[in-house]
Formats: sequence, structure tokens, C-alpha cells
Amino acid sequence: MELYLDTANVDEIRTALDWGVISGVTTNPTLV
Repeated sequence: MELYLDTANVDEIRTALDWGVISGVTTNPTLV
């Protein structure tokens, strides 16, 4: 199973990557 973070918040992305539990990030372009 792969886990993807659904956010455009850079701080949340950095934190999740530091945890090492996510495979990638998705976001809705209208949020950026």
C-alpha cells in the first residue's frame, strides 16, 4: 500500500517526508 498526502501546504509536505511514511503528494491545482 502506498500513502499519498493530499495538500498544497509545504510545511505539511516537509513534515510528512521527514516521517518517511508517504510515497508522494497530490494536490488540486486550484489550491496552488
